[in-house]
Amino acid sequence: MSKVRLLFRSACLSLAVLVALAGSNLAGGGLSLAQAASPGQRGERGSDTAKAPWRAVVQLGPVALVKNKKGKQELRYFGWGSGTVLTRDGLILTNYHVVDVSGLAEEIKGQKNVQLLENTMVVLFTRQTDQPPVAMFIAEVVDALPNLDLALVRIRSDLSGNEIDPDSLDLPFIELGDSDTVEIEDVLRIYGYPSIGGNTITFTRGNVSGFDTEEGVEGRAWIKTDATISGGNSGGTALNDAGQLVGVPTQAAVSSAERITDCRRVQDTNGDGRIDETDTCIPIGGFINALRPVNLAREMIARAIDGESPNPDEPDGPASDGVQIVGTIVDAHTGKPIPGAVFVVLQAGLTWSEFSGSEDEVLEAVKTDRQGRFEMTELLERGKTYSVGWAAKGYREVTQDNLKVTNETPDVVEATLKLQKR
Repeated sequence: MSKVRLLFRSACLSLAVLVALAGSNLAGGGLSLAQAASPGQRGERGSDTAKAPWRAVVQLGPVALVKNKKGKQELRYFGWGSGTVLTRDGLILTNYHVVDVSGLAEEIKGQKNVQLLENTMVVLFTRQTDQPPVAMFIAEVVDALPNLDLALVRIRSDLSGNEIDPDSLDLPFIELGDSDTVEIEDVLRIYGYPSIGGNTITFTRGNVSGFDTEEGVEGRAWIKTDATISGGNSGGTALNDAGQLVGVPTQAAVSSAERITDCRRVQDTNGDGRIDETDTCIPIGGFINALRPVNLAREMIARAIDGESPNPDEPDGPASDGVQIVGTIVDAHTGKPIPGAVFVVLQAGLTWSEFSGSEDEVLEAVKTDRQGRFEMTELLERGKTYSVGWAAKGYREVTQDNLKVTNETPDVVEATLKLQKR
């Protein structure tokens, strides 16, 4: 007798009932492999972001390990640019020059007590608009377009270095708009952390005054605005009247922009515990009134959301491995675990309506233990779709089709699956 028959017999189901799962309806809680959707695909932004978009505007800055007088290494960071949260799981759009710390690295070169962390940014969120932003996360640079001065960072850990499950984040985010629909005289709302605006988030409003082109860039390369924007706003947020992101304030060498003029001592670069004239001056920025159209970043954003490598010749790393499903099957009414329940996954691409009952059509069937727990040993391949089902004696069977495993799906999916009494 096949493994499938034995398992379902133990659940007081015959193979015929297993086949009948194809016609059953979803009952109780379902299984979800879906990860962070593209901005604008979720159908809602949350009332907090819709009413207060500043919640999704972050300050970004370099991170360093500094050895104090006692010889102990401490994490040091400060904000010097802005960014916009695009997804609930912590994908952030900014300027490339905000994440490029090569200039700072050169400035502190030779200082044995300072170790600058490359491709690493601190992420600071505003909790109250009359208070400075608060450092909350550490992010890493995941993709960049240096020629367009655009980059993406993704939140990876807390300030202590503890890795964060992106699925556990529920951050406010801003939808992408279509920068090609922006027209002259349109009003833009701009948020960021300009150096001349003190330590708090700053809002300005202005009109679209024109556009500019650039060799090698198809279509609009720049959106010009008469809004007052200064250094520190770089990488920030320019919204249309629908509250969608259409532009990124950018330190630009166009006719309407000026050179960097603001250089300040804002970090204890020599590690003596004080910020004074002995520390290195760090360029903050000058006046900006040019925006990079957000459409220039769309392909890069799509790659990051789909989990694709920035370089197609490079492997995706851990995302190339399969996905394991583990979890618990519980009573939908009481929440108590159900021992002896069965969880089944069909072969990739096969739906329950196509399932004939053959053992060869089953990727794996596992039974829950006394605590209602199950653990698959077979891994689901990324880029493929699967159909799953679960059942137990005295309960209504549940099936789901077309669960897609993507590069964004975690290596291990923890599921709590519910069954309703017959």
